[in-house]
Amino acid sequence: MNAVEIEQAISELADQPYDATEFPFAFLECFDNFPARSKKLRKGTSNKSDMGGVLQAGSIHIKTCEAGQVPETLTALKDSKAT
Repeated sequence: MNAVEIEQAISELADQPYDATEFPFAFLECFDNFPARSKKLRKGTSNKSDMGGVLQAGSIHIKTCEAGQVPETLTALKDSKAT
């Protein structure tokens, strides 16, 4: 995917109703994540997050949080041994 396609996919995601459970997977799909990889992450087969988020090894660790909890969540992600 090129930058324009990624921006379009993220804009479309932003227009959708927010679902904290589905958001990490939908976000990854904006970057052309392979369906098989997303399926393994959803099932937990390859999701090694140690904090209830989604960890795609070597790429990204995503955790949704409540409003006002972003700084604490980012710190926890940075400090995570799995990250």
